[in-house]
Amino acid sequence: MDIEIISDEFRLQQANRYSLWLHLSDDHCSFVILDDASRSFVGIKRVNHISLTKTIELFDGLSAISFARVFISLDTQPTVLVPNVLFRQENKRDLLSFTAEFNEEYEVFEHYLPSLSAVNVFAVAPSFKTFIAPYFPQGNLIHISSALLIAMADLSRTETNVTMGIRLQDNVLSVCLFDCGRLIFFNHFSVKTREDVIYWIMRLGDQFGLNANKTGLYVQGVENVMDEKVAFLRLYFAKLNLIPFPEEYQLAPELKTEPIELFTDLFYLPLCEL
Repeated sequence: MDIEIISDEFRLQQANRYSLWLHLSDDHCSFVILDDASRSFVGIKRVNHISLTKTIELFDGLSAISFARVFISLDTQPTVLVPNVLFRQENKRDLLSFTAEFNEEYEVFEHYLPSLSAVNVFAVAPSFKTFIAPYFPQGNLIHISSALLIAMADLSRTETNVTMGIRLQDNVLSVCLFDCGRLIFFNHFSVKTREDVIYWIMRLGDQFGLNANKTGLYVQGVENVMDEKVAFLRLYFAKLNLIPFPEEYQLAPELKTEPIELFTDLFYLPLCEL
């Protein structure tokens, strides 16, 4: 089911006070609208089973609005997280060139994460840049996994044990581990079945000596913990939770009636700037 709620608080004639945070994947397109002044989200939309025609219609409508800033998040592969001290602009292609997914034609981008003192480096096919440019010529490309990292860094500071965050999308499992705000592991795995998901999570648990009864496992991008994508994890982890809405922001009243958990990754992306 598609979702669309635009709050009465949104003022089209004052569009330059808002930022647009959009995510495009193989099977859906979502966006949220943030009032940068009040730090309140005033609009959400999700279109499932997205087609080229639907995408063009959506982009036509959004590009006609004079947003102050536009961010387009992707979950493309390959990607790698690099500490600030090791990142060099002139060598960023070398960071991805050894991966199986990398193509020499790809353009490489970086997304700085100040609170983690790290850079999320990722590759994008030139055809996507060509497609997106007429609609959002000033749009900033970022990687969706940055939201998972920022969310888990915050949540882990209140936990006494190591916490694990996962995001499952388009047969890619993203996993990060934090210990009291300190990142100790982050990677992406190709998965086709739930057995693949369990294999990687349990393998990491063994590698880092995690206790399944004590380790908090947080999930991003699903509506509830009974979602078929992740419900089976309850058999292995006693503390299975959804990543909550970030405390730093507010929601317009109309948006609170929808399953906002589907937009959690987008809600956290603005925090990447802090």
